[in-house]
Amino acid sequence: MSPRYAPLVPADELASPASYRQLQREREATRFRREIEAIVDRACRAEAGGPLLRNTFTSLSGNLAAEGALSFAGLVPPERFDPARRAYDSAIDTRGSRGSLHNYLNVADAGSLVEHPEFREAFAHPLLVALVAHALGGPVKIIDLRAKDTQPLDVVARDNTLHVDNSPFMDEFKVIVTWTMGTGRGPSGQGLTYLPRTNRLLRQCFVDDDGTAWSDEDSCIFPSQARVDEALAAQARFFDDSLPRVVHLQDIAAPCHTIFAASRLVHHRYRTSAGGPRSAIMAAFHRTDEGTGFLGASDLPGSALDRFLLATGDGRPFLELLADEMPRVVAALAAAASRPGFVVDPDRHLLRDEGFRSWYERQSAGVSLDRLRRATLATAVDDDTPIAQRLVLRMQYDLQGALNMPLYTDLREEVRKRARIVIREMTPEHIRDIVTRHDLGAVLRAESAPPRRPVGELAEELHGALVALQRLLSTAVASRPAGPIWGSTDGSAAALSLRRFIVDLCVAAADISDDASLATGCVFGALGSVLADDLFDLGAAGREITGELFGMYIRLAAPSLVERCPAHPEKEKLDTYLESVNEERQTAKLASEVWFQAASAEVTARNDDFVRALLRRVLPPGRPSPESGDLGALLADPAALSAYYWKRVVTGKPVAVRFGAADLDTLDGYFGLTAGRSLPAALARLREETTAGSPAEHLLRSIERLASLRGQSHAEACRDVMSRLSTHWPDLVQRCRGGGLDAPPPPADRIFSTLHDAIGAAGEEGRRSRRSSAGVPAPRAGSAEVLLTTAEARELARVYTLARLCFSAEEFRIAQLLAGDPRVRYAVLATHLYLVSEVSRSASELVENWGTAKILLPFTEAFVNVVGYSSSVIDLAPNPKLITVISNNLLPAVAGELLRRDAAVDELDADILAGGVQAAVQRGVFDVTIGLFNQTDRRDMVSLSGLSRRVCPAVRPFGAFCQRWLPYFFDRHPSAPTGRTFMQCFT
Repeated sequence: MSPRYAPLVPADELASPASYRQLQREREATRFRREIEAIVDRACRAEAGGPLLRNTFTSLSGNLAAEGALSFAGLVPPERFDPARRAYDSAIDTRGSRGSLHNYLNVADAGSLVEHPEFREAFAHPLLVALVAHALGGPVKIIDLRAKDTQPLDVVARDNTLHVDNSPFMDEFKVIVTWTMGTGRGPSGQGLTYLPRTNRLLRQCFVDDDGTAWSDEDSCIFPSQARVDEALAAQARFFDDSLPRVVHLQDIAAPCHTIFAASRLVHHRYRTSAGGPRSAIMAAFHRTDEGTGFLGASDLPGSALDRFLLATGDGRPFLELLADEMPRVVAALAAAASRPGFVVDPDRHLLRDEGFRSWYERQSAGVSLDRLRRATLATAVDDDTPIAQRLVLRMQYDLQGALNMPLYTDLREEVRKRARIVIREMTPEHIRDIVTRHDLGAVLRAESAPPRRPVGELAEELHGALVALQRLLSTAVASRPAGPIWGSTDGSAAALSLRRFIVDLCVAAADISDDASLATGCVFGALGSVLADDLFDLGAAGREITGELFGMYIRLAAPSLVERCPAHPEKEKLDTYLESVNEERQTAKLASEVWFQAASAEVTARNDDFVRALLRRVLPPGRPSPESGDLGALLADPAALSAYYWKRVVTGKPVAVRFGAADLDTLDGYFGLTAGRSLPAALARLREETTAGSPAEHLLRSIERLASLRGQSHAEACRDVMSRLSTHWPDLVQRCRGGGLDAPPPPADRIFSTLHDAIGAAGEEGRRSRRSSAGVPAPRAGSAEVLLTTAEARELARVYTLARLCFSAEEFRIAQLLAGDPRVRYAVLATHLYLVSEVSRSASELVENWGTAKILLPFTEAFVNVVGYSSSVIDLAPNPKLITVISNNLLPAVAGELLRRDAAVDELDADILAGGVQAAVQRGVFDVTIGLFNQTDRRDMVSLSGLSRRVCPAVRPFGAFCQRWLPYFFDRHPSAPTGRTFMQCFT
């Protein structure tokens, strides 16, 4: 179709200015704006501070016209917004499309939702309506109303690339309401992003030789570096410094209500893996004289203005209905004039420095949907997902792909929109039903790989099939009712829309020149043909066309349904790691001591090196400021920070519980220190519970003997004993076996009894064993295995945990006080949220590089992927288990620092906090012993082939992270007497 993309130009450079209806009625629009201003003026005159209120409206409407967008935070008070949000959540959870990129709902199909006055107020508050009508210069209606949930995801797709909406030949305004999914807070990610002042330009059109003006959807998008540069250059003329400005609406405390010039303002939804998931309501406003119809909601209770906007109205003029709502307009103007932050300052949300560079690189790199689709399908192949289900996945992605449809000066493309959306947003169940009805799984299995044919040849074939379908539809009569897939759309409207869609799809197919557009054209054509047959009963001829279109699509899609992701060059390291640590055996320690499936000490050491290397990639480098990231809006309000943390925990808790988190109902429970973890309590418990004569009792006696001989703590003695065992285990077993290499394995109690005797022997008292640097026993001839019962193995493992329980009862008592301190809690929660936020992007890149989310399994104690580890979607949530780890291991060390400095609990400061983190590492809290247990032929017996002494591979980077950020956030708490700035914290 179009030989080039259309530039953004001022009105006097348009090729056919007479085709732009918005330019033909400026005088009428100016008169209408004056009428609205007069209505507002009369309403304000009766109020105290009337001139200020009137000037506020003038300022708001002027800013909207000048910048192209205007945002309010908290326009609807929480007590009214929360019921609307809950109704929204219920509707989209039960009726949403659950597509590959988002969860979509046509609100007109959810009648009970639009009947909520509070829900309507969010997008049709009278102040919003007045400003939209003023901007458009005439009475307005809502012609489209949709809900959309989006998860954090690194993707640039057709629906979220930089673009302008709809037709260049008319003006469309939208109101979008955004908030963090499942909460009453504003958006923290996936926010509306726009280039202010680009609304002052128009899209150039194309003119045929006969004078016919037209445009197309490719002219609406900016999918390449050249096009992004073009948009920024067009914007630059409106700023004296000619510098680019990009507004990204996120980190807003309350739900954000934005009016913007959708058909002129260059904008998009900035999808990244950082930040929280986003919910949104989008209402599209047209002037009533555009002839583009209306939403068609049934008669609504409440406001007559709402009925005018959404239904058929009651016959009264628009301005009369707007005048009735002036008390609400005036109240909102008063809030705008007096309440800080009510009108969002876009300058506070400009992307700057690294934020802008990152945005520019993403948009310049072009559409990345194909990469995401390949990764998802490859994961489905690896997981042995049935091939028919893989086909459904592929279709869902292709329905979000590029489809360059024509745009006409008479706006006749408006008719096709309903059909296009119905097809594009089909639920997986609807697609699966069609796949089953047409037995496409059998077709897939029967198809052999076709020879590669040129795109142009295939596009011509597609065009021919669509032309045949168009001819059938031109004479067919809709004889069947619209099915459930059409929602509230009746049969006649569905038939009209589908006919227009097929006509325009024929036009688009004639210009297809790439594989992605070809696949999208085929899947739209095939599904459109199915819907046409359902409505028109096209008989054998229609079914033949449907079969031909599906055949074309399957031949294109089939290779991708069996492809696997190219192996990462270090895939063997991940495979080795997953053999012993995976979604079931979540740590090396659990794999050995719970599942009795230990990796060898050598493999454990290699796995630890692998995890350390991953941590260096994932943990944030440098010193970014949390104040400029997702935490910015939360840091000033500890209650809001805590509430947001808990919301994210609840979102990911089903996964977190699988990875060791307790399933608790409140945040307080995770800060509770585990009873009995002080060294004296643990020692007393072991003395009482350990079975006499068992391997565990011999080990405990050895620890006690060494502690007594050396005058050291039992934790230090335990570490020394276990170090000796890990180094000399093969020699010890060989000595106890006797009878040569063929002798049976000695009993485990003999090994530990011999150890006890050796510790008491002459010359042993003062000698410390040297630890193997890698924790790996030296190889010996013959087996180093001993046998013990499963009960003995678990009892033994409980004894050698003494190595990590190094804190006194007093340190634990003080730690419990610290865990209840509001500033300490604030610091822990903020540090954890900052960790998750900062690693989100690098984690997403890691998954993309490795081709599987399982690469994130080493980090599950800090964060979990909400959608699991078989999906390419990355939505990281904090694992509250980390709070428990910090409470039990770091806070007692901080308490020790307080005691060492003879300081009271209320004297805790950032320096003591940092010292405590360092002390925890130095005191061996993260030193781990793993018994190398494995199953035997008998269910009640296990073998023990050695003991591996190791330091948790995360301790250095995680310790450094906590040492840096716990003190910073502790000082950032609003109640801190003298908070340090970010720069002061590091100078």
